Amino acid sequence: MYISTPQDWATSLFGQANLGDPRRTKRLVKVATNLALHTGESLVKSSQQPAEIEGAYRFIRNESIHANDIAEAGFQTTTQRLTAMIYC
Repeated sequence: MYISTPQDWATSLFGQANLGDPRRTKRLVKVATNLALHTGESLVKSSQQPAEIEGAYRFIRNESIHANDIAEAGFQTTTQRLTAMIYC
């Protein structure tokens, strides 16, 4: 899979995250996309609208979201990509 944009990257890496609610996964992809678009910037500076900033902070403060679940999405995606590769 060719990843050409930060949105593509975030979707491919986190789009299948199991966070208990699809809206949480959508927010994760949005936050990751914004941070990738504005590498090195703060969460506030990477967000375009005040609602995005508030949504990102609500996501971070949400006790139902665990870092291990986010990491697991990345591990699963990486495993799938490596499994699909053809080694010579």
